[in-house]
Formats: sequence, C-alpha cells, structure tokens
Amino acid sequence: MARWKLTAPHYLNIEGTKWEYQEVSRTTGKTIRIQVPVPTLLDPRDQADFTHKWGQQSQPGVHSDIEGEIIVSRGPSIDSKDIIFIGDPTPDMIPIDDEAKAISASFTEHWRYKPETEAPGMFSQSLVDQFHLAMADASTKPARIEGLDLLVAAMADVVKSNQELTKSFVRRV
Repeated sequence: MARWKLTAPHYLNIEGTKWEYQEVSRTTGKTIRIQVPVPTLLDPRDQADFTHKWGQQSQPGVHSDIEGEIIVSRGPSIDSKDIIFIGDPTPDMIPIDDEAKAISASFTEHWRYKPETEAPGMFSQSLVDQFHLAMADASTKPARIEGLDLLVAAMADVVKSNQELTKSFVRRV
C-alpha cells in the first residue's frame, strides 16, 4: 500500500479519532453524547509522534538521543507501525514506495512544485510566495475593466443631454 514520510506537521484524518461532547439533560436525566470525527496533529519534530524510532534513550522517560520519522499510509501497510490516514496526500509528504510516487505524481499540477523536496514547509511557503507575486503583479498593472470606455461615453452623453435640458428649462423660465 502507498506509504509516505511526513516532513512537516500535518492534521490528518485518522479512523477512530473523535471529539466527544457530553451533557446531562436536565429534563430527562439522560446523558447526551455527540461524537465528531476530527483530524489528528502529527508533527515530525515531536518525538512522541514518531512511528519509527532509532537511537539511544539515556534515561527512562527522557527522549534525548532518539531520532525517528512518521510514516503514514492510505490503507493496510506492510509495516504495522504506519499510521493509516484518510484523504489525499500533501506536498510535504515524501513518497516511499512506487504506488505513493504515482499518487503524488497525479497531484503535481495541483501542488505546482515537486513533492520530493525534503525541505519542510515548502508547499505552504510556495503558496505565500505565489500570493506575494500575484499582489506585486497586480499593483504594477493598471486595472483594466471590460466595457469601461463604453460606460464613460454613455455617461458623457447623459451629462450632455442634462446640460441641454437645463438650458432649455432656464430659457422657459
């Protein structure tokens, strides 16, 4: 099954992750429960989120020399440690196997940069960069409105007609 390595923090939809709201009805005394599926934050900088770890642990409970990574999958995986997520991959996921590479390749036009880039935060930064380029481009070009010249000509005709009507009214009075 398709597997990816996370390079940036992600909120991923994972089966079984739910937020629960409970209250007791004042009229019936029964507990009302509402469960809503919510995404889970997975951060590759947080050692507690690692699915694959290596290195030495100096003291129990201290994660000083441990390194690792978070591997996610879109279905049953060859490794039971992988986290199975629901939805599409993001550009900040590095494909590990051929199936994941094919799936990621189908999104390259949408992402507009190569997802094999290992630098974290590349996709979100590229969106910010694209926004800045669009703003700079828009501020240097004068605004072009279709049909504006026709509207200005029509308004000039109306002003001229109003002036003629005003002159004819003044002559009568």
